[in-house]
Amino acid sequence: MFSLNELGEYQAKLNGITFVCDETDSMTAKTADAIAKCYKEKTCDIAKFMINEGIDEYFGNISESDIIRSLGFPIISLDRNTITYPDNSFDDMLIIEFHFRGILEEFYGLDIDG
Repeated sequence: MFSLNELGEYQAKLNGITFVCDETDSMTAKTADAIAKCYKEKTCDIAKFMINEGIDEYFGNISESDIIRSLGFPIISLDRNTITYPDNSFDDMLIIEFHFRGILEEFYGLDIDG
């Protein structure tokens, strides 16, 4: 499932999601698989989290559906428990990132950086 990428990280793609980690084992693969299976149903929760964290300060008044449509495919770091959207369609320079707990059970620490 995971193979080394050009940055020396282990990487796997599941359901359009890129997963990265420094070390891999059977638990890492199970976690990636579980996240990939529930990601789509969690996108509304992700959008609500972003609205609550003030994403409108960067992009104006934006709806949940606009956020979901604009996020693009994520990169999920299983070591850092982060979800990153480097290719979002909000802005061609800003990168959106936040932390999660569990199998996308809780989100925190929204960071929008360019």
